[in-house]
Amino acid sequence: MPGPSAPTGCSITEAVTILGNKLRDYRGQLNTTHLLAQCDYFHNTFIRHYKLYQYVLGQDQDVNLTVTHLEVCVPPQPLPLAAGKDQAVWKHRQQVVGLSAAEVQTRAYVLQLKEALQLQQQHLLQEMLLELPGWQRQALKREELENLINEAIHIHTECLKELLQYEIQITFDILDLKLQKKTLNLSAPTPSPLPITGQSGQDEALKLYKANKGRKAKAKKK
Repeated sequence: MPGPSAPTGCSITEAVTILGNKLRDYRGQLNTTHLLAQCDYFHNTFIRHYKLYQYVLGQDQDVNLTVTHLEVCVPPQPLPLAAGKDQAVWKHRQQVVGLSAAEVQTRAYVLQLKEALQLQQQHLLQEMLLELPGWQRQALKREELENLINEAIHIHTECLKELLQYEIQITFDILDLKLQKKTLNLSAPTPSPLPITGQSGQDEALKLYKANKGRKAKAKKK
């Protein structure tokens, strides 16, 4: 088995000689302490591992290339400064949106509750019919029919009573949400005044002032 090829380039003695010549050329620019520090640095780093560097860099090496595809998510493009809002206005808007979402969720809950109570009513009626003796006969006795009707009316009444109680409570919740939205709208923060340029800018500022003044007057009356 053939051994490794001989390293090419200068020998270590020649490398030390070249280093000495280079340091000698800088004697006029560096003092003796700096030159000795440079010499120690090269001896302790480069010269110490000179043969290793010569073996690795003096001949062709097998290249092992690893490629990794990295997906970088850049931050979203911010909106222009002209589209920005005051912090107080933004917080107020978020509160209004939250109350509106709560109202929609409450109304959806009412529909789900109605469906659940209807299913419960149907289930109770089926159980009552199965427990009735002789329900599979084509004709029922008068007493059995009266009991069946009375029980069905009772079940229907109880379900309606429960649904009515839920609807009353949910209606109060929705009214409370609407009242909170109304209060927020009356106490909406005033946005920072825009720079007034020309007659159109003055008219816009005047409209904004009158609108804010009207909201404050309504709030005082309430």
